[in-house]
Amino acid sequence: MGELYPARYRAVCMALATASNWLFNFLISFFSTLITQQIDYFYGLVFGTCCFALFFVVYFFMIETKDRSLEEIDTMYVLHVNPITSSKFNAASLRKDGLIDTDRLHMGAGGRTFSKAEQAGQQPGGILEPAERQELQV
Repeated sequence: MGELYPARYRAVCMALATASNWLFNFLISFFSTLITQQIDYFYGLVFGTCCFALFFVVYFFMIETKDRSLEEIDTMYVLHVNPITSSKFNAASLRKDGLIDTDRLHMGAGGRTFSKAEQAGQQPGGILEPAERQELQV
């Protein structure tokens, strides 16, 4: 879950995700006995229906993050990669331009546009020094 959030908001989002997870786990365990007394075994159908609906949510709205670095995942969100075709996304061409290092991106107003930090008049670089960046770009 941690890689789904942009780097600048990751800590706050993870805190909210963990708190909501604990809250809903408590609510489900608290109300399960009351609900099963009312609708008996149909309560399992509620969970089954939710799992069925979540299949479509994951397929259509979640990008594929397997074997990707956090910087690549951030860049995929910035570039608005289509979730259905995200497994075929190739960041090799972006690495040549240095775009894969999201510390070097400058976000425009409202987060709708971005440019490289050099074009935005900021200091180039980011966290990695140029020698370290070349080592990581295979």
